[in-house]
Amino acid sequence: MLFDLITFQLYLSSTCISELIRVLERMEYMAQNTHYVEDIKDLFEFSGSLQNLLQFNTTLTQSVKSELIDVEILDEIKHITNYENTAVYFGKTLRDIKIVIEDDELRKHEIYLEYKAPKKLIITNLQLPSSIKLNREYSGIKDILDTVKQNINDLARYFFELENIDQLCSVMEPINGSFKDDYRRIFLDDRTWLHVEVTPEGVATNIHLIGQSMHWHNKLQSGLLNWDHDKSIVDNIMITFDLFQFPQPTFKHGAPLGMDTEDTMENPIVCGICLCTELPGSPGVPQPLCQNISCGVYYHRTCLYQWLVACSGSRPPAFGVANGSCPTCLQSIACSEKDN
Repeated sequence: MLFDLITFQLYLSSTCISELIRVLERMEYMAQNTHYVEDIKDLFEFSGSLQNLLQFNTTLTQSVKSELIDVEILDEIKHITNYENTAVYFGKTLRDIKIVIEDDELRKHEIYLEYKAPKKLIITNLQLPSSIKLNREYSGIKDILDTVKQNINDLARYFFELENIDQLCSVMEPINGSFKDDYRRIFLDDRTWLHVEVTPEGVATNIHLIGQSMHWHNKLQSGLLNWDHDKSIVDNIMITFDLFQFPQPTFKHGAPLGMDTEDTMENPIVCGICLCTELPGSPGVPQPLCQNISCGVYYHRTCLYQWLVACSGSRPPAFGVANGSCPTCLQSIACSEKDN
């Protein structure tokens, strides 16, 4: 344990014990003769006398097992809060610690720690892309801060690219993305999104279209051949698709075909199968998975995949890709179990 409970022992003098016995005897007598007012007064006098005796004749001893207190951790926390621009918070127990630090660009980063034992701490949550060097035990808080700060410095280009995309593009997914989410899905039109992943070095990878159309597909294929890694991801996307500015959706994450414009501004897109925007335990919003440009219905990938598998007799599809017909327009459609 980080701290042991403080125990108190109470010792009564022989005089105090004798007085306590007298009070108990008087209380027993009063229980049998409650009509004696004078005895009631005597009882209060005895009680007051007992209280005074307890106050002056009680020896309070405090027992602390000092070997169970991690003095080094306490000193580290004291140093951090007094001399560094860092905030430290405790959770429900003293084992759970949250530290908030700022980088050179004044971004705040929250580090959640768990105290396992002396010189054994682990990071339980950190809103940064996963890194092998972070998944280990640490000897102290300073060790953690030094490692995380170095990791943050190494991610400078990564932060820049994600912030640039979030500020200049219409990001459909993730909703309220953080630095832990290393991908962005960018709105191109009502039926097409661009999926881009960003490496810790700030390089775009796994670039592909969701809800492919030939117009955007041809531009992407030719643009990838001329992708310039010296330019930002946003600049490359604008060059690839001949954009002067990024298109803005007139609805929240799309809207089913036939929905009034006024409704689309108020209601988020819903899945054409489950009729929900978000699924508990399943990340992601409905996507334009049907390639029929006149269909206009979005689906959760999970919902569409399970629908197609059920329609085919629940047989496991080959290579994890289910084929069938769109539940709305009946055009041929394919859906993989996992997102690309």
